[in-house]
Amino acid sequence: CFVDFSLTRTMGGKAKPTKHSAKEIASKVAAATQNKAGGKAGLADRKGGAAGHAKFKCPACGVQSPSIKSAEMHWDSKHSKLPFVASDWTDMHEAHGGVTTAGVAVRGAKAEKTIHQLAKTDAGRAELAAIVAAKAASKF
Repeated sequence: CFVDFSLTRTMGGKAKPTKHSAKEIASKVAAATQNKAGGKAGLADRKGGAAGHAKFKCPACGVQSPSIKSAEMHWDSKHSKLPFVASDWTDMHEAHGGVTTAGVAVRGAKAEKTIHQLAKTDAGRAELAAIVAAKAASKF
């Protein structure tokens, strides 16, 4: 009778739980990367901001399409009697400043940099100097 002890070493013992379960790790990853919660700002962000998630807007009916190829397919099926002109379609992202979402409620998205992280780059040092100057100006 041969017993393989390699399997018993990797698993937790009778009263010894494993350090982290796959479910726990997956939930931490999801919480750090998913855009959920955040109140009204988070809801607006998930809806795509003012521009929405689709990029192009149909000049005839106002339907939005994610790409110019999708826009052409929409035009051929809904407005086939008229010629398709790509330049007539409105670029909604460009019209609203180029940014559609900011990740308001993503926990892992926008962590404030520490003083040590800012001191590593030229841009960071300039930002750090601006912060120090703002603090000095607020004292007086």
